[in-house]
Amino acid sequence: MIKHADPEVQRRRLRIMLRDFRQSRQLTQKDVARELDWSTSKLIRIETGESSIAVSDLRALLAHYEVTDPEHVDQLIEMARIAKHQTWSSYRDVLSPALLLYLGYESSASRIRQFEPLLIPGLLQTEEYARAIIRAYSPPSRSDRDIERILQARMERQELLSREDPPEIFCLMDEAAVRRVVGKSGVMVRQLEKLKRLNELPNLHIQIVRFEAGEHPGMQGPFAILDFPDPADDDLVYLESPSAQALSGEDAAVYVEKFFQIEDLATPKARLNGVMDELIADMGRAQRPTPTADS
Repeated sequence: MIKHADPEVQRRRLRIMLRDFRQSRQLTQKDVARELDWSTSKLIRIETGESSIAVSDLRALLAHYEVTDPEHVDQLIEMARIAKHQTWSSYRDVLSPALLLYLGYESSASRIRQFEPLLIPGLLQTEEYARAIIRAYSPPSRSDRDIERILQARMERQELLSREDPPEIFCLMDEAAVRRVVGKSGVMVRQLEKLKRLNELPNLHIQIVRFEAGEHPGMQGPFAILDFPDPADDDLVYLESPSAQALSGEDAAVYVEKFFQIEDLATPKARLNGVMDELIADMGRAQRPTPTADS
């Protein structure tokens, strides 16, 4: 019986198990591919999660790895069948494969820890803030329709905040993320007001690293750490960049420690409203015309 039926979780768990089966037998990917008359790239794609595995190919791999216990084989086949479903597949025309993979993991996480140095995290964005950011990031050739589709995906992603069993979420942001004015007049003020409302949720903790904290490890770039409800699943770290990476094991542990270091520098959850009110007041003053000598 599969405990967690999320497709991305099952795909990740299955590929890790297949890799471990191969390594425990001291076989290289090239060795296995040659014995099964596959291309090496096919096995690499399966082990990295870039493609799902057909049941017939899974049976061939398990036989090669001498995994023969019927109950275990049936469980792995069920995992493969679940993994073939794509929960975010309707957006594959506008979202990158790396982001689609991350969204599947995010929706099944029990805890999300995220740091953003320059932007409000996507889970917390207002629709108008998100639209402005998507437009700023889009090439001139991207159509209005595609921009709205990306926006729709982002808004759907936020549904996990209000579901019956929401994950515990810790969002750290550098002060630069909340000071930079995005969009037309009023957009940023409404975004900051939304952060105050969201911070009232018991499972959501929003903290700001003020400028006076000085240099800190998060200045290297944004990242998210996902924990999963099943102890069999390792933490997963997602590095946001044009060449997005997903890390686990010891590599992920480095980012967990980095998150705690940044968290120690951030304002506590209880002080968020004060920080937001200060920023909103600063924005109001910045928008007032400067008095002239004749006024």
